[in-house]
Amino acid sequence: MKPVLSIVVPAYNEEESLELFYEKVSAELEKTSLSWEILFVNDGSRDRTLEVGKELNRRDGRVKVIHFSRNFGNQVAISAGLDACAGEAVVVMDADLQQPAELLPEMIRLWKEEGFFIVHAVRKVYPEKVGLVKRLSSRCFYKGMNLLSDTHFIEGASEFRLMDRRVVTAMRGIHERSRFLRGLVQWVGFPSTTIPFEANERVAGTSSFSAMRLLALALDGVVSFSTRPLRWILYLGFFSAISCVPYALWAIIQFILHGQSRTPGWPSLIVAIIFLGGVQLISIGVIGEYVGRIYTEVKARPLYIVQERIGFDESRNES
Repeated sequence: MKPVLSIVVPAYNEEESLELFYEKVSAELEKTSLSWEILFVNDGSRDRTLEVGKELNRRDGRVKVIHFSRNFGNQVAISAGLDACAGEAVVVMDADLQQPAELLPEMIRLWKEEGFFIVHAVRKVYPEKVGLVKRLSSRCFYKGMNLLSDTHFIEGASEFRLMDRRVVTAMRGIHERSRFLRGLVQWVGFPSTTIPFEANERVAGTSSFSAMRLLALALDGVVSFSTRPLRWILYLGFFSAISCVPYALWAIIQFILHGQSRTPGWPSLIVAIIFLGGVQLISIGVIGEYVGRIYTEVKARPLYIVQERIGFDESRNES
């Protein structure tokens, strides 16, 4: 029988937390009286994450593991879990237990009784270790995305959410390679609600999301959901051209009144070169980001490659 609830868990070097995650989440799921499965997606881990997942599967057949051939990234790992899960509702969670499993019964109630297709868990309180810079950058990111995009982004929302099977089916129909799932979930629509939570400390290990990876994810979000940066380049070009007119008039007046300076044209030449050079480099960089996305999509490579599946019924198509 197909489970009612699927828990999709991307895992990268999470050997220390998988056991604790299983114990905590399974205990909460048992309270719901619903059939369930936990699907770990091993995203090319370099530790014993795969071995721990296999051991959990031997102990409980409701635990399944997808093992990638290499690291494909968090967003792709979640997408693979959505492709393979079988539940009528799907919850995406991180393996580090920063997202409290105690919210699962309430999320399920909002889905079953209130009729919401999506239940977003919104982080309201950060752990004490999270610095002021990260909190401010997160807030600025969401405000910037809402400014740039026609799609509304919920401030503080993470990948921790419950989705109805119809939402998952819609998500599976999206085949773009540069993925920003928080935006895609908003883009597909469906009735949704939010539930606040206070993030816990990591139970083990360290986060694999460095500042550069977070920046890359934010860049994917901007490029995937807005073409306004390209329009702003056009505006910047007009501004650069128009701003030169007052300076040219000032230079002509100065020449008429005072004649040539000791170093004629030197200041204006340097300023013009630096300013226009910077504008051109920024413009090429922004255009390059969009062209790079086009190049990636045109190649149409598989989103991920699975090396091994553990716990799946191979008679059923899990593609």
